[in-house]
Amino acid sequence: MGLVGTLKRLVVGGSSGDTAGFVAGSNTENLEADFTVEAGGKPPLRLTTSAMSQEQLKVRRINLIESAKFGRPAHESIMLFLLRIWLIAAPILFVALTSGEVAYILTHLVSAKDTNGTTIIWAGAIYIDVAMMFVTFGLAIKRRDLAEKREVWGAVPKREEVEVWVGTAIWLVFAAINIISQAAFLLHIILLSGAKDLTILYIFVASRVVGFILGDASTAFFLAKVDNSRLKLIARSEREKAALYKDVADAEGERKIVEAKAENEIILLEIEVQQKREEAEFMAALKKQLFQDILERRNGIGRVESSRSTLRRLDTRETGS
Repeated sequence: MGLVGTLKRLVVGGSSGDTAGFVAGSNTENLEADFTVEAGGKPPLRLTTSAMSQEQLKVRRINLIESAKFGRPAHESIMLFLLRIWLIAAPILFVALTSGEVAYILTHLVSAKDTNGTTIIWAGAIYIDVAMMFVTFGLAIKRRDLAEKREVWGAVPKREEVEVWVGTAIWLVFAAINIISQAAFLLHIILLSGAKDLTILYIFVASRVVGFILGDASTAFFLAKVDNSRLKLIARSEREKAALYKDVADAEGERKIVEAKAENEIILLEIEVQQKREEAEFMAALKKQLFQDILERRNGIGRVESSRSTLRRLDTRETGS
């Protein structure tokens, strides 16, 4: 089309991107009358929603909604990709760090030459933390399944609720063991350092231990639920599309109502103007007719008087003769 054609579309019918965007990526059938019409060989004019039929409006709504972007934006997708990596790496790091802290203290209590003792200490530390890791994720999965069943069925078996409470109690015991082991490690380091002001260090120890536990719990109980499954995302996008379809349909209806009211007001104004014009013309014609009648009456009276005076003069002449 070239630059001239593009400028014509911009002036007459809007940018071509406005119409092309309606059907980009759409799986629905494109309706030509949805966007442009030919009018007397002139450049294509934009067909507004007021002039569209119901079928054209329906196709337009579908094209608009299907071409819109749904789902997560790019920054969320990137962060969720990193979250998936974290959901795998975080439990492993938690086990490695907490097991290392416990083993560090216990290995200093045995002889450096006692290889068996060191091995058992490391194995025991890893065992407890690995057990806590799987209890955490198992409990998170049970809680998620329970919530989904309650949402779908409205109620869940009592046995499953009891299992969740038992799992929660087990996790709390593991968390207490982990807190004690981490606190012992940090206090051991502090005492070996020979620091004098211990108050702030004790606060640091408490905050760090709580942070470890919260990091593990939040990773399993909360972050694992952030990234929904693909089917749930599809269902959510379909609900959003349905809501948008309704909003667009309501907006089109409101526009038609507003335009109809405006057209009616214009028609009423035109009728009122026409009535006033006709009244003015009628009054002008009436005044003109009145003036003509008055003039004719005055002229008629003058003729009668002149004829009477003529008769008087004739009578006078006859009498004198």
